[in-house]
Amino acid sequence: MRDLFQRLDPRARVLLVVSATAIMVSTPRGILLPFAAYFPLCGLVVLTGRAAASALTWRCVAASPFIVLAAGLLAFQQGWSLEGIRAAAPAALSVAAKGYAAVFLLAFLTLSTALSDLLAALRGLGVPKSFNLILGMTYRYTHLLAEEYRRMERARDSRTLRPLARRRASLYGRQLGALILRSWDRAERVHAAMLARGFHGVWPTLHRPCWGALDTAALLAVSTLFLAARLLL
Repeated sequence: MRDLFQRLDPRARVLLVVSATAIMVSTPRGILLPFAAYFPLCGLVVLTGRAAASALTWRCVAASPFIVLAAGLLAFQQGWSLEGIRAAAPAALSVAAKGYAAVFLLAFLTLSTALSDLLAALRGLGVPKSFNLILGMTYRYTHLLAEEYRRMERARDSRTLRPLARRRASLYGRQLGALILRSWDRAERVHAAMLARGFHGVWPTLHRPCWGALDTAALLAVSTLFLAARLLL
């Protein structure tokens, strides 16, 4: 049960998450009852794979500003009066619930599936090659930026003897500019190294995808459960 999600073909994992998300998002705005079933079903899906609860929580927290902003704008759409807020509250809550459920499932997918397998699944599902390449390069260079920033933080802390105080804003501005220049130079070196090793726009994967009966059964079962909650509640 714990490793069931990892045993699925990466294409089945992507389709499973996308179908569940699409069904939840298709719920009419202002209808909250189906989410009483959606969230337990999402938890059941997560229990079938390997994903740290702390990482899932952190990614939901990181998406919270955008979800809360969308829900908040909808809540005040009919004015700032108490009656208007009460009238728009169900719609705002449904938007927030959809956002958190979708982020939760997508975070689980990315945490439990290696990037190479995820990109191979997208290629197998007919996603445009340019989108696949942009996604892979973005993931690669995001880690590069984070690594460069950590190196600059260590260098700054080792050379700083006094508290930054009022100079903090200007120092962070200069640090950001230096980060962009250093990352640009390093990105060119990394790209040249990738080309020297034979990179041709496709990330290799260790596992050859093979769709089986388990993949079909899992996809149908999850889609049926979410669709039943969508139609019956």
